[in-house]
Amino acid sequence: MNKKLLSVVVGACLSTNLALADENSGFFIGTDAAWMHTQVKGDLKHNKTGLNFNADVSGNLPVFGLRAGYRFNEMHRIYAAYNYSDEFNDLIKTPRIQIEGDFTTHKFLLGYDFTPKLFTNTRAVLGAYLGYARTNIDLKTSLLSLSQDFDGFVYGAKIGAMYELTPHNEIEFGFKAEQIHYNSRNFYTNQIGSNFYDPKQINYGVYLGYAYKF
Repeated sequence: MNKKLLSVVVGACLSTNLALADENSGFFIGTDAAWMHTQVKGDLKHNKTGLNFNADVSGNLPVFGLRAGYRFNEMHRIYAAYNYSDEFNDLIKTPRIQIEGDFTTHKFLLGYDFTPKLFTNTRAVLGAYLGYARTNIDLKTSLLSLSQDFDGFVYGAKIGAMYELTPHNEIEFGFKAEQIHYNSRNFYTNQIGSNFYDPKQINYGVYLGYAYKF
């Protein structure tokens, strides 16, 4: 009788250990890359003359990111992410000179994804995120170059699909769009008397991501 009871206990322990070994912890880490079109809207005002100039610029840029998160279940997950966008530039034209604007951005984000099942190993991805953006803006002319860091609030949304390669590896692809609202900063007012007013940045494009699930 004792031997049968011992066998049952040992079997139950082994089954529990195997189940725990197969159970996913819910944590994941990943990386992603995007190719996005960006538009920065703002006004350049000369503080001494009072003249305003359209300072809108646009371009295409690659974006690279790292993320780590947690899945509550198969349909809901949250994550924190860091994104870096490489420099892009465009020209701001005024009656007398042309100004080249260069932009480099770091973003720190918190996001949520809804991931309902579509097919075997395939899920939809509907997500939203927000966070802090810090962008370095260089304004360059033939005579001088001025640089300032701008702080901003970013929010965005994405839609896509996720495919599970193995129980621990998945890829994700889709489309995302976001907007960044920056503060205003003086560009060395005592030297050139100008200000870049209320810049707002809009980014949209395709992305591809990979995640490892623990």
